[in-house]
Amino acid sequence: MCDIFPAGLNPAVQVFFLNWVTVKNGVLLFFYQDKRVNLATEYWAPPRHLVPVSSGIWLVYEGFAAQVRYLFIGGSAADILCFCQFNPDWLKGDCTVAFAALGLLPNAAQIVFLKERFHNAKIHTLFENGITGRVTDCKIALWQKGKDASFMVINDQVQITYKNRRYKIPVAVFSLNRFETAIGIRSKIRTHKPKGCPGSYHEFFVSNQNRR
Repeated sequence: MCDIFPAGLNPAVQVFFLNWVTVKNGVLLFFYQDKRVNLATEYWAPPRHLVPVSSGIWLVYEGFAAQVRYLFIGGSAADILCFCQFNPDWLKGDCTVAFAALGLLPNAAQIVFLKERFHNAKIHTLFENGITGRVTDCKIALWQKGKDASFMVINDQVQITYKNRRYKIPVAVFSLNRFETAIGIRSKIRTHKPKGCPGSYHEFFVSNQNRR
């Protein structure tokens, strides 16, 4: 397996995800599907990493969807594998955990599908540590409730329009928690960010490998 996955990737991560990865000419391929039809492909061969825009989802779980208690949602399959690299205990749950990569531009239909499929699961998000990832956390919190809002960054402020009302939160402190407090909702979503890294879990993994 060490010849298939990137060097340094935890063997436990390799074993867990092996059946959901295809390897071609040394490149890891992750297929984003809708109704088991491949709509797009993510390519990972460090340092190259190409993430598609797709209405499909790269989805990993075992057993029955009703058994899943924890649903991890990220922007890419590589981010998910790299998150598990630093948090391998989540892989010990077997049938109680599921992972879903949405691609570069997540949409409401993907979240509606996942919420209906895994109706017993608590949502965890794995998006990047910058403002794009933090806004995505908020969009998912809204989409799971059948709601939406618009976000714009102007002069170091995140300007939000929700239910015809406008809110402002400084970019430096913007988070899902600050957003929910401002507009008065509670999603119970848990967000995960790579500590000490302004980017994604994939970037955090690559950075750690380059230090060795």
